[in-house]
Amino acid sequence: MKPSWTLRQLLAIVRGLTIMVGLFWALLLVRFVPVLLRRGLTGVRELIVRAATSDVPPEQWEVAISRMHVALGTIFAVGVLLFIVQRYLGRKLTSHGEASRG
Repeated sequence: MKPSWTLRQLLAIVRGLTIMVGLFWALLLVRFVPVLLRRGLTGVRELIVRAATSDVPPEQWEVAISRMHVALGTIFAVGVLLFIVQRYLGRKLTSHGEASRG
């Protein structure tokens, strides 16, 4: 078994997670962009509030809205981090492959 096998497996897992987070944001953008073009940032905020407060009792709306903002921010940060890790692992795997050839 080659030493780069673990790196390849880790890179495949990270790429899969990155693709899933990217698809999540792509679907959100499909929903947010038309609202943004029609009603601006206020419309996007209303859409987020409407999604966060659906099936939530009115006394818990503020908590639901703040958690929705935290969740969206966290998922965005995780997506950026996964992208950076994927790039790092890809470069490391490439340099590892070149070192073993030459």
